Amino acid sequence: MSNKVKRKITTSISKAKKFISKTKKNVSVDPQIENVRGRVRKFLGIGDTKRIAIISDNDQDGITSSVQLKKYFSSKKIVSEVFFYDHYSKKLSIPVEEFIRFSPEKTVFLDLSDGIVSDALLQVGKHTGPFLVVDHHQSESIKNDAFHYIVIKPWSFSTIEPSKYPTTKMVADLFAPIDWICSIGIVGDFAFEQWKDYLDKVKKKYRLNQKDLLNMDELVGCVSSQYSERINTLFNFLCSAKYPRELLKSEFFALKILFDKNLVALKERFDKEAECYSEGVCFFHADPRFSSKLSNIISVERKNMVVIIFELPGPMMKCSIRRQDFKINCGDLAKQCTIGLVNAKGGGHIPAAGATFIPQDLEKFKTNVREYLLRNPAK
Repeated sequence: MSNKVKRKITTSISKAKKFISKTKKNVSVDPQIENVRGRVRKFLGIGDTKRIAIISDNDQDGITSSVQLKKYFSSKKIVSEVFFYDHYSKKLSIPVEEFIRFSPEKTVFLDLSDGIVSDALLQVGKHTGPFLVVDHHQSESIKNDAFHYIVIKPWSFSTIEPSKYPTTKMVADLFAPIDWICSIGIVGDFAFEQWKDYLDKVKKKYRLNQKDLLNMDELVGCVSSQYSERINTLFNFLCSAKYPRELLKSEFFALKILFDKNLVALKERFDKEAECYSEGVCFFHADPRFSSKLSNIISVERKNMVVIIFELPGPMMKCSIRRQDFKINCGDLAKQCTIGLVNAKGGGHIPAAGATFIPQDLEKFKTNVREYLLRNPAK
């Protein structure tokens, strides 16, 4: 080997070492996240397990979480199937028979509270295999489990308020991120402040502005709420899309435009018809599948009020409960105000929660809310 060739090799090795050294200095690995990441991957048996089912919430956070996780599993040669769970109808987006036929070795639940996981287990519990729950709702006990499981919440590795640490960001941190997909779930869960730097990097990388991020969030949100029959089509599209502009130019954008028009009309109705009381609460009855988005919009405008939007998408009354300033615990309000009501359930985060009950108990629920707020004034 000539001296000239040797010098070239030595120079290349030197440059490589400097690059690696520089890279290591710029990459900060959180030891707590690293510890949980190792625990989760060991539990799932990454490298050995062949089939894993994913059962996910059907909102922006759940959809983007499942996209990232499915693509991670694919990169590890793991076959996975995603089943979205509607916790109001208590049904999977794909028949339970398909879940049984898939016969997973293990299952991952995403963005579903422990109580809702318990409900889902009534349908699939004997077929999940050992399961992992990745979620950012308040802790409850999990029932109806037939296998060993572990639960990962934001406080497993972070001090950030759990409602502002969306499951999609947990999946990105614990597995492998798809940054622009993750940003949709962050926006959908109103976690702008906590993840501002992250969102700014996404905008710069893909030449997006704030309106683009909001449009992507609203597009996914309107499909999941108004066009649930197309949720699997949207999911497959997101799995194959490489850039956010593909989503913004897709056929789904036309659905968002129609959704926005209906939302504006409902907003105008709220301003005229909402029942507002001195206890600091406003009640309003919206068209089916608009309550979540509408309550988000109104609660941003009326920061000193608990905003409760009702809808009747089926036999059970559903409501979305919001107060964004953290001065009222909406999750506790939802839970306490459904106690004693027939087939009722309530819970969620501090700034955002939900409840279901039979329509005949609507006035009783309203009374419970007003009494709750009298006992628990804003702090």
